[in-house]
Amino acid sequence: MFADPVSFRFDSRIRMPSSAHFSVVAVLLTVAACTVMAGMDSFAKFLALEAPVLLVVWGRYFFHTVITFAYYRATTGSLEFVRARRPGLQFIRALMLLGTTISMYFAITVMPLGDAASIQFLAPVLLTAFSGVFLSEHVGPRRWVAVLFGFLGVLLVARPGSGVFGWHALLPLATAFFLAAYMMMTRSIRDKDNPDATTFYSTALGALVLTGVAFFYWQPLSTVQWICMVAMGTCGAVGHFLLVKAFHRAEASMLAPFTYTQVVAAILFGYLFFAETPSTWTLSGASIVIASGVYIWYRETRVAGAIVREEPNQAVEVDKN
Repeated sequence: MFADPVSFRFDSRIRMPSSAHFSVVAVLLTVAACTVMAGMDSFAKFLALEAPVLLVVWGRYFFHTVITFAYYRATTGSLEFVRARRPGLQFIRALMLLGTTISMYFAITVMPLGDAASIQFLAPVLLTAFSGVFLSEHVGPRRWVAVLFGFLGVLLVARPGSGVFGWHALLPLATAFFLAAYMMMTRSIRDKDNPDATTFYSTALGALVLTGVAFFYWQPLSTVQWICMVAMGTCGAVGHFLLVKAFHRAEASMLAPFTYTQVVAAILFGYLFFAETPSTWTLSGASIVIASGVYIWYRETRVAGAIVREEPNQAVEVDKN
């Protein structure tokens, strides 16, 4: 699953360390988190080749939720994180993440990990388009061009009409759309609810829904499969925890490009564990998708930086291309 930097919100009382040491640590934590999450998808692919996909998704959500609950209960000493002020928004946001996971896990059963991850990472590019349409955020012509190039990169990976993937390529594309909607919902809710509750309900609601659904797909699992189930949920929880630590040490804008480590890790794990050799088309398309996302990050960072540098009462014309 994709590491979502916009889901992190911090207490304004926290002073961000500015030393180079903390920046390096933050980058390493981000790279580690994205590698762990690519490992989570590898466990999911291994399990989904022999078990029903919805049962695998249940395992990912259930064990992630159990670990998250235990962590918050132990560190906060209360159950405040289970009290959501905006349960309706939390439910819709959780459904978007659930749609992301289901479509992604179906995708990796029929196509290489690296290819699915490359298409999935269209989500940050789509978020730019969605923000302009649904959140009334200004999106200039240069960023719209980056969005179009992102789609071009997806077309290179999927190669519609080539007979390589066919309709299967629509699954990670659906993942990207669900994930972009989830990220947009995160932007909308981050100032309306407790961030701990938002983190907890990201998987808790999905785990609750899937517990009822998984009953109809249940089958006996081997010891190895149960270990992989627990490992998969643990990877999700640990990956998120590492990202939280990373984003406490450095600005989100600085770390966002490093989340593309997940694409590289997915390609590597696909090659090592599933003998999936990435094609030139995949590598080219993934490069274009990554470049589009990095460019959008650069433009947004530049605009934000221009605003921050200006005096509060001084009018300024900001480049929003």
